[in-house]
Amino acid sequence: MAEDDAAPSNQSQRALDWLNFFIADVETAFGPFVAVYLIANGWSQGMIGLLLTVGGVAGILSQLPGGAIVDAAPNKRLLLGLALAMIAAGALIYAFFTNGVMIFAAEILQGSTAGIVRPAEVAIGLGLVGHRAFNHRLGRNHRYGSFGNAATAAALGLLGHFVTTWTIFLIAAGLCLPAAFALTQIRGQDIDYARARSARNREKPREAAPLRELAKHPILLIFVGSLVLFQLANASMTPLASERVGQEHQEISVLFTSAMVIVPEIVTALLAAWIARRAEDWGRKPLLLLGFGALPVRAVLFVLAPGPWWVVAAQATGGLTSAVIGIMTPLVISDVMRGSGRYNLAQGFAGTAQGIGSAVTNVAIGFLAQSFGYTIGFFTLAAIAACGFAVIFFFMPETMPEEFHPARRQR
Repeated sequence: MAEDDAAPSNQSQRALDWLNFFIADVETAFGPFVAVYLIANGWSQGMIGLLLTVGGVAGILSQLPGGAIVDAAPNKRLLLGLALAMIAAGALIYAFFTNGVMIFAAEILQGSTAGIVRPAEVAIGLGLVGHRAFNHRLGRNHRYGSFGNAATAAALGLLGHFVTTWTIFLIAAGLCLPAAFALTQIRGQDIDYARARSARNREKPREAAPLRELAKHPILLIFVGSLVLFQLANASMTPLASERVGQEHQEISVLFTSAMVIVPEIVTALLAAWIARRAEDWGRKPLLLLGFGALPVRAVLFVLAPGPWWVVAAQATGGLTSAVIGIMTPLVISDVMRGSGRYNLAQGFAGTAQGIGSAVTNVAIGFLAQSFGYTIGFFTLAAIAACGFAVIFFFMPETMPEEFHPARRQR
C-alpha cells in the first residue's frame, strides 16, 4: 500500500479549497436555475423535463468511464482543466442561444463532465494528503464547496429576479476562469499518483485489482445499494417542494428557489469540519445513520410546513444530510477500496448507481404526486429513506481502518 507520509504544501491545500469554491459556483448555475431560465424563454415543462433527463443520462453514462480515466490519468489537473473548458462552453451556449438543438448540446456537454469533475477533485485531495488525513481534506472540500453554492445561489437568484436570467450563464462561464487559476496553483509534485488512485504499491502505481473482484465486493455493493435508496428518497424531495410552492406562490419562485439552495448549503458549510472530525472519533457508520435518519424527518416537515418560508426552514435539515453523505461517500469508498488501485472507478460505480436512482425518482415521484397529491409523494419518499436507514443499520459494517481508531492512535 502506498504510504501515507504526505506533506503537501499550504499553497496546494489552499488552492484546492478555492477550486472547490469556484467549481461549486459554476455547478449552481446549472442546477435549479435552468428550469426558471427556460420557462422564461417559452419552453414547455415537458421539453424542460426531457432536457434535464438527457443531461442526467449524459451524467450517468460519464461516471464509470470518467472514474477509470481519473484513475489512469497521471495529470489530473489537466483532466480537470479540460472539464472546466467544456462547462464554460456549455454555459456560453445557454447564454446566447435558446433554440432546442444548441441547448440540448450544452446540457450534454455540461452533463458529460460529471464523471470527471468531482472524482478528479477528490482524487487530487487524496493524492495530496493520503488516507489518514483524508477525512479532514473532504471536510475542507465540502465546506468551501457549500459556501460557493450558497454565495452563487444568492447572487444568481437576485440577478434572475431583478435583472435577467441569461446573465446567470455568463457568470457561470466567467467563474470557470478563477477555478482554472486555482487549479494551476496546485503543485503537481504534491499530488502522489499512487495515493490518488489508492494503489497498493507506490513503485508500481498502475497495478490494480481485477474488475471482477470489485464487482463482487460485498461491502461496496451494500454501500452503493444504500446510496441508491438515498437518492431515490433525496433527489426529488427539494424539487417536489419547490414545485409545490411555485404553483401556489409564483411571484416568489426565483427567490424561493435560491433560498432552498442557500439554507442547506450554509448548514452544510458550518457542519462540514465537525463531521470530518467525528468521522475520525466515532467512525463512519454512526454518521451514516445520522445522515440517513435526517432524510425522512425532512420529508415529514415538508408535509407539515404551513407556508413557503417554513418549507425553507425545514430544508435546513437537508444541510445535515448533504454534509454527512457528501463527506462519507468518498471516505467510505476510500476505506473499502484502499490498496485496490481502483478508487476512482469505484467512485464512478457509486455515481452511476446514484444517478440512476435520481433519474428514477424524479419521474416516478412526479407522476405519483400528480396522481395522488404532494402529501403522498412526500410520505413515499420518507418510507424509501427509512429503508435506506435500515440497510445501513443492519447490513453495513464499520469501514474505518483499524489503525485509524482512536484507541489505537493513543497507544
